[in-house]
Amino acid sequence: MSDSKGIAYCQGQYLPIEEASVPILDPAFHKSDVVFDAVTVCDNAFFRLDDHMDRFYASCEHIRLTPPMPDAQIRSIMAQCVHRAGFTDSIVYVLCTRGRYAGGGAFGDPRTAENELIAYAVPYYTIVAEPKVKSGAHLWIAQTRRAPDAAINQKCKNFNRMDLTAAHFEALDAGADQPVLLSTDGYVTEGPGFNVWVIRDGKALTPGDNLLEGITRKTVFDLCQDIGLEAEATDLRAEDLEESGEAFISSSAGGVVPVVRVNDKPIGNGAPGITTGRLSDLYWAKRADGWHSTPVADLLEPEEEQAASA
Repeated sequence: MSDSKGIAYCQGQYLPIEEASVPILDPAFHKSDVVFDAVTVCDNAFFRLDDHMDRFYASCEHIRLTPPMPDAQIRSIMAQCVHRAGFTDSIVYVLCTRGRYAGGGAFGDPRTAENELIAYAVPYYTIVAEPKVKSGAHLWIAQTRRAPDAAINQKCKNFNRMDLTAAHFEALDAGADQPVLLSTDGYVTEGPGFNVWVIRDGKALTPGDNLLEGITRKTVFDLCQDIGLEAEATDLRAEDLEESGEAFISSSAGGVVPVVRVNDKPIGNGAPGITTGRLSDLYWAKRADGWHSTPVADLLEPEEEQAASA
C-alpha cells in the first residue's frame, strides 16, 4: 500500500499533493471560476473514463473554458498522477481553471485569460464512513435549498458549493451523515457528491432536475436494466424519501450505498434494502470483471508503462 497522500500535476509539474497550490490571482480561487470532474480507479483501472471526460468537456464548454492540451495528454497526466502516487485504488480529479488575467491583475477580461489544467490523484474514499457503505447511511433533509439551474447550471460540475456546505453543516449538527437538498420548488435534488434514489411500486426512482447527473447515477440505470427493474427520473418530494420503504444513494465514492435513516427516522425496517444490495453487489462484480474499465498502464508514456509493469 502506498504511503503517499497523493500526487498533483500543477503549473506544468508533478509534485506531492500537499505542495500543490492555485495562484491567488487565478479566478479559480477568488471567483470559483473552475470546472472539474472526478474519476475512480480500482485495481489499477479507471471506471467510465470516457463518460467522465465527456462531462468534463461539456462543463468546460458551458463556462467557456478550453483545456490547454489535447485529450490524450490530459488522460496521460491523470494516469501518471496515479502511477507516481503508487495507488491501486484512487479518485482522480481533473480541473480546468480560468487562469490569471492578462497583465496579472485581480480582475480583467475572462476571454483573454490563459486557461490552465490541474490534475491530482488521492487515495480512494467513500461518501460516508466505510462501515456505513454496507450498513447504511443516515441522511438529513436540509433547510438550505439547492441553487436553481437558472442561476448555476448544476449539470456543469463546479465548485459553487456554498449551498452544499451549509447543508452539510446542518446534517452534521443533527448527527446525520450527509444532507439532501430540496429545490426552491420543494423537490428533492441531490447531496454533496451523490444522487438520491427510492424504490417504490417496483421501480427505482431518482430526481431529474436541478442536479448533477452523476456517472454512478447513469450506471444505476444500466444496472436496473440488467436485473429487470424499471428506473425512472421523476419529481420527488421530501415525503417520498422519508416514507419510502427502501432508498439508496449513488456516488463514485462508494458506489450504491443504502440509506437506512432520514431525519432520524428509519427507512423501512431500518436495514439496507434487498434491491439496494442486489444493485451494489452487481456494481462491484461488474467492475471487478473490467466493465467500462481503462487500465492506468494503457495511458502512461512508454517508459512509465514499463516501470508500472516491472
